[in-house]
Amino acid sequence: MGRIIDASEVLLELGLASSVTEEERAIVTTAIRRAESSVIRHLRYDPVKQERTEFYPQNSTNLIVEQRILESNATVAYERNLSQGATDELPLRHLPIRSISNLYIDYDAKSGSKAGSFAAESEKIEGTDFWANYDLVDSDGNKVCSDGILRSIGIWPLEPGTVKVVYTAGWTPEELHGQDGIIDAGAIADAVILEAVRKAKRSFTMKKKTQTGFTPGLFTSERAGDYSYTISDKSADKELQLGSGLSSDAIEMLSEFVNWGF
Repeated sequence: MGRIIDASEVLLELGLASSVTEEERAIVTTAIRRAESSVIRHLRYDPVKQERTEFYPQNSTNLIVEQRILESNATVAYERNLSQGATDELPLRHLPIRSISNLYIDYDAKSGSKAGSFAAESEKIEGTDFWANYDLVDSDGNKVCSDGILRSIGIWPLEPGTVKVVYTAGWTPEELHGQDGIIDAGAIADAVILEAVRKAKRSFTMKKKTQTGFTPGLFTSERAGDYSYTISDKSADKELQLGSGLSSDAIEMLSEFVNWGF
């Protein structure tokens, strides 16, 4: 069973809902796991709603470019240093943000590896020190931040691991299946089902044996008397986007849910 979809959904699409062997179920279960993994990699996050604890920033300070700017007026001139990486926006990995439980800033925390790091006095207050751009309300009346970005009154730290965030993000099972009246993330589950079916069918095709073992390829013809079949030498995954592991149809379904800002 997958985390985003259930095996019964794929078996139904394959026409195996009423009768399925243990081998077929094993193939489908593996196909779901691989399909969900491909979708999560493409989205750049796990879309299932749950609480998470993460440390930010997650980039290296070696990538920060320092600039010096000369400012002057009629009486004084001075040089000011700017860091291009400094920003008042902190993109979180998972979408959408449902709630922020705790947020701490400790400039010497070392991602929580230092004893006594992220003490109670380092906790920041949502709505005073930072905030999320809650742009809608879900079916339970709770606020939702679709872009996954935390804004700050000042500038977020540049040193990796100085910010600790405990937050809940993702979509509910109803939202993932398009069964919610407010939020529709059904395209995510549809993409997983599409990919799981494709991968399962490919496994079923490769199961067909010759005397010398398994022969991969498209199953193109079959004869009943003195049973035989023909395998095409054309790739069954011709429609895949290079390097993505997903079909072009699945990529299009997922386009509005990818966390491009992370």
